[in-house]
Amino acid sequence: RVLFRSDVVRVQYILPNGDDFQRCWPVLREYFGSVRPAATMISARLLDPRMLIEIEVTALRRQG
Repeated sequence: RVLFRSDVVRVQYILPNGDDFQRCWPVLREYFGSVRPAATMISARLLDPRMLIEIEVTALRRQG
């Protein structure tokens, strides 16, 4: 079965510079729309310095 944005229950964002998260909000609001998953933002160094953000998404496949 295909998963949809409405199946997303949790998102974790990791940014090297936590201050950059404000720039992400417009994109996240546009992508998720009315979906409001639990979310955590962590500021931590990423393995590749070219990476600006890492996003981990957990979705729940519902029966039916």
